[in-house]
Amino acid sequence: MRILILCTGNSCRSQMAEGFLKSFDSRLEVFSAGTHPAPHANPNAVEAMKEVGIDISGNKPKSVDIFLTEPFDYVITVCGGAREICPAFIGQVKNRMHIGFDDPADATGTPEEVMQVYRRVRNEIKDGFQSFYLENIKLAMDQEADGLKEMVKEKYGKIAEQSKEQNQSSCCGATSCCGVVVDYTIFSEDYSQSQGYNPDADLGLGCGIPTDYAGIEEGDHVLDLGSGAGNDCFVARAIVGDSGNVTGLDFTDEMIDKAVANNQKLGYTNVEFIKGDIEQMPLPTDQYDVVVSNCVLNLVPDKQKAFAEISRVLKKGGHFCVSDVVIKGNLPAMLKQDAEMYAGCVSGAIQMEVYLEIIGKMGFKNVVVHKQKAITIPDNTLTKYLSSVELDEFKHGGTGIFSITVSGTKQ
Repeated sequence: MRILILCTGNSCRSQMAEGFLKSFDSRLEVFSAGTHPAPHANPNAVEAMKEVGIDISGNKPKSVDIFLTEPFDYVITVCGGAREICPAFIGQVKNRMHIGFDDPADATGTPEEVMQVYRRVRNEIKDGFQSFYLENIKLAMDQEADGLKEMVKEKYGKIAEQSKEQNQSSCCGATSCCGVVVDYTIFSEDYSQSQGYNPDADLGLGCGIPTDYAGIEEGDHVLDLGSGAGNDCFVARAIVGDSGNVTGLDFTDEMIDKAVANNQKLGYTNVEFIKGDIEQMPLPTDQYDVVVSNCVLNLVPDKQKAFAEISRVLKKGGHFCVSDVVIKGNLPAMLKQDAEMYAGCVSGAIQMEVYLEIIGKMGFKNVVVHKQKAITIPDNTLTKYLSSVELDEFKHGGTGIFSITVSGTKQ
């Protein structure tokens, strides 16, 4: 769900509305802009939001012009008062709404009296957008999440029936084709030199090697989220040895069956595979020393729930290390859709700064991005949406789709 909050200066009300919407639901793609953007976010608005635990200090006001080619589900204007004329959005939008608020920048009096006005408007914005979210967004997002989960379950159930080589050349299953070839292995890295590597468990579905950076030690209890055919579990087993334990969690029956069969061949008694949802793990609290995951959390609709669950199942002082797919910069929506067709693991990817912000909100400390790797999108895909100048900026400006490997510690 893509939402644009629009006003004139994009320094105060629209910034606060963007902050609240993002706090309500991490699944939303929320942007704000103005017709005449100010040089920076209003410091009183920044302070008012800080008081309720939302940091907008790093937000830079943006011109609405950069969003005119982008499709939105909602564009919401927030201007209010007789002296203001609400801007009209001329881009692609399904629903237009107006939720108007007084401009606190008009407040006069002592500094404390001015801040009281900012707090009042802040609270009105919170209430107004919370009502909007509950009445218009939440049910649709929940239904969309359920649909995404079913799609992922079906897709990866079919992938489980294929080899790594087949996944590089087909899209829907070993005997079917959907017209566009999706290379699920485009981000994958070479595990062949990793101790414990089992080729039968490697379907090429990862976007990194999180076990390389996870700091796993002998005797650890390790949890792998979205364990697939067991690739990362068997690599972790080689590190924890006989005295440790490895648990794989996956919600696809076919993947669980394949992983169990691989484990039976290897004869490990301290490796198990459990069926379950990452957003609601059927696992005990404070159980694991290390949690790993490889190109899976981007497919989880509610990443905030996922990291909350990771925190819950980790022991105090335990840590996670995940490889995942994120977006950097303003990636055109249609380009992102084409990239999803080109590389299936792009589905569900969010902005890198939002991803890291979620990790921080869940209380993790010592967060480190160990590695970044860009996906190379073919020029014939990029030129559908970008001019030659925009193409050059895209390739050299840091915008794009990346795999990252990141870790963090539970306090």
